[in-house]
Amino acid sequence: MDPRFDLPLYTRAEVALHLGLPATTLGDWLRSGALEAGSGSRGEPTITFAGLVETHMLRHLRRSGLSLQAIGEAAVALRSRAGRHYPLAWSGLAYDGRDLLIEISNEGREHGWERIRDSQGGLPGVLRRGSAAIGWADDGYAATLRLVIYSDIDVIVDPGRSYGRPMVDDVPVENVIDQVRTGASYREIAAKFNLEDFEVEALVRPHIRPPAFRKTRHLQPQTDSLL
Repeated sequence: MDPRFDLPLYTRAEVALHLGLPATTLGDWLRSGALEAGSGSRGEPTITFAGLVETHMLRHLRRSGLSLQAIGEAAVALRSRAGRHYPLAWSGLAYDGRDLLIEISNEGREHGWERIRDSQGGLPGVLRRGSAAIGWADDGYAATLRLVIYSDIDVIVDPGRSYGRPMVDDVPVENVIDQVRTGASYREIAAKFNLEDFEVEALVRPHIRPPAFRKTRHLQPQTDSLL
């Protein structure tokens, strides 16, 4: 059993939280067929580490200009034609701003690239591969993921450690957040977990909801009432 692919570790809510996604967006992506996810009751872990990485990569590709349709068509093609599960968590993909591509090699020729959705080869253009937040294993699949919603600190997810919970070195992020909820100061929490104050603040920042903005109507002063 490979914990990257075979263990459902995260609920949909946890994936949305870890990646900073609206729950509705994640739901739309799962229904589109672009992501591979298991089934289960509401609130149960149904998404594996590889599924978490695929969701991260899907967001990365969407921000790079690819349409959800293009990504979904490529992912479905790789699953059905090549039998490659969790293709978006695989390092053998590249993208050119419009489509996902796969590397091919022909005898006597240089390596080339083929568009996945229609197998068209020989495509020119500037290609980009993967995401800097993903650490790759020797088999070409993701081994670790750095959660990019945290700035100024590296929060790593590794399915081989603490059941894939987000970690800073040996400290689970959820332990820090729990301490904040008890009312402990950042300085106290930093000392408890051997962190710097700014690191505690960086861990807490994505979990703090800004206060709701309430628009108020400015009333004209009533001079009669002031007399």
